[in-house]
Amino acid sequence: MFWPLSSPDLNAMEHFFDVMERQLRAQTPACPNISTLRDRCLDIWYNLSPDMYQKLVASMPRRVAAVSKAKGGATRY
Repeated sequence: MFWPLSSPDLNAMEHFFDVMERQLRAQTPACPNISTLRDRCLDIWYNLSPDMYQKLVASMPRRVAAVSKAKGGATRY
């Protein structure tokens, strides 16, 4: 099986970090210090929906096919 090296489209953590960033940016007020930022990140991380994990796992065959079709180039993921 062809597997493009270092493709961010296949890195599940990138998806989780994107979700966390969007949730952090939606919170107001902004984090006043690093301690508050850490606490908010942990709160988001521990409250991520199990459904989100399942959807990500289910999307992996489509992601692999898209990256393979793009020959390692950019995809919609």
